[in-house]
Amino acid sequence: MKKQILLLLVFPLLFLAGCGNGKMQLGGTVTFDDGTPLTVGAVIFSTDTYSAKGNIDSNGKYVMGSISTNDGLPAGKYKVYIEGATEEIPGKNGESSRSLIDVKYSNYNTTPLSCEVPDAGNTFDIQVPKNQK
Repeated sequence: MKKQILLLLVFPLLFLAGCGNGKMQLGGTVTFDDGTPLTVGAVIFSTDTYSAKGNIDSNGKYVMGSISTNDGLPAGKYKVYIEGATEEIPGKNGESSRSLIDVKYSNYNTTPLSCEVPDAGNTFDIQVPKNQK
């Protein structure tokens, strides 16, 4: 009886250890076209049915996560865009914000960026133009 209980406890752990989560580690750096880092916002890798996010740190670095922070994402082809890359601008009627990047890079439907995530870890550096408005 003890052997059966032990097998019931150990077998699921062996199965999970052998499977892995099927996600690839991916990160990189986001810079403007002049080489300075973008230091706010998040990089989004998205398909029609799946999305993963990597917060951009103060050095412009990001690491992708889908269910939990930095857990990677499945292999496949993704559209890539950046959300939250804004700065606050004080105005007469309260504060407002302005996009730091060209706005086409902040929308799934207009972004020109894409990435094929391979079956092994990878780096995907992103360069975006500054917003000129």
